[in-house]
Amino acid sequence: MGSPCTVTRRLVAGGILIAAVFTVFQVLGYHSDTLPPANNDVYRYTVQAHGATGAGPDEAVRRAAADWCRSRYGNDTASRRVEGVVDAEPNPKVYRDCMDWLTRHDGTTERYKEIFYARPGYPFLASLIAPLTGVWAALWVVSLAFTLAGGALAIVLIRLAGGSVRGAWIGEILFFALPTGSLGVQRLTDGPAVTLTLAALVGAVLLACRRSLLPGTFALCGALALGYFVRYSAFTLLCAALLVASLICLGRRGSRHAGTVALAGVSSVGLVGITVGARLMGWPGASSTMQDTFTDHFKQPDVADPVHQLVRLNTEFWSYVPWQHQTAAFLPIALCGLALAALWRTDVTVAVLTICLLVVAHPVYGQYARLVLPIWLLPVLGLPFLTPKRSAEDRAPHDRSPAAAVKSTA
Repeated sequence: MGSPCTVTRRLVAGGILIAAVFTVFQVLGYHSDTLPPANNDVYRYTVQAHGATGAGPDEAVRRAAADWCRSRYGNDTASRRVEGVVDAEPNPKVYRDCMDWLTRHDGTTERYKEIFYARPGYPFLASLIAPLTGVWAALWVVSLAFTLAGGALAIVLIRLAGGSVRGAWIGEILFFALPTGSLGVQRLTDGPAVTLTLAALVGAVLLACRRSLLPGTFALCGALALGYFVRYSAFTLLCAALLVASLICLGRRGSRHAGTVALAGVSSVGLVGITVGARLMGWPGASSTMQDTFTDHFKQPDVADPVHQLVRLNTEFWSYVPWQHQTAAFLPIALCGLALAALWRTDVTVAVLTICLLVVAHPVYGQYARLVLPIWLLPVLGLPFLTPKRSAEDRAPHDRSPAAAVKSTA
């Protein structure tokens, strides 16, 4: 039987190898520089990142426009070539027209810009790397780094839930192969937000399952604090979901202990703290983000009842999207069902906590892939438990029963 140190070294070595392969593929594909699904969002983060490097407002806009238009210029040429125009030449008009629109005719409203002013963490981190790489590459580097960290956290969570070394590697591979990896490396807050969500779940599992009060509280508080600066609205919902999950766990006899009480307390404090902090900073609330959805980025008058409109939008959206073959909506639903069953069979508390990750933003068809991104975390964490039963030597430390320990020393 392998010692715990040997198992840990094997786990870390395999995890690093998988992450290295993913990184190589991302670096090799960087030259394609294709534009992500939320184009205007990327441009707004680029403006903020340039501003964080010390550029004035007008200069930040000019530099961001140049970065963005160079990307669109290269993307236009690449798109025509892969469509079959092998000898397609770059079209300078694409760059000129792009710069003209962004610097002179950008109709983005101030209310829309305020939503991005309330997400300073991601562009600030990019500004720290920008002196070495430039802002445009720095945004990608930050997203890639967070995505790699997300793969590592998937390993940690699967091991905490009692998964095997092989299962942990499968979880990391799934994290990189599913949209959590492909969308996580885009120049958006999706990658950082997903990774910080996993970090919060690590803290929640440590508290509710392992009763590790100090490490669990530290991990959860750190994730929520960073999440506040990355995408505070999403982490407000996450705190509420964790609070509900902790109350459910407190209702179960086997999960009623100091760690679960601490989870409920930290979630409550996080919910109040993020809400109050956002209000003190003057950041837009949930109502503003709903109005943004319903008014074409505030270019039309506000709707009278945004909550009612959100309910109606959800009804229409989910009665339409699953039947469109392009979205493959039934695939994540099926995988989530299998993953939840596997987690429930393994550890009910972990299953309840993981369900809280399925917090979906306002549904918009054009951004469907990004909006359902949290759903993919359930297959990442649950499907590895459908693998064949693990051997005793690579069980997670807390999963070793006394009988197994006696047998291994015999």
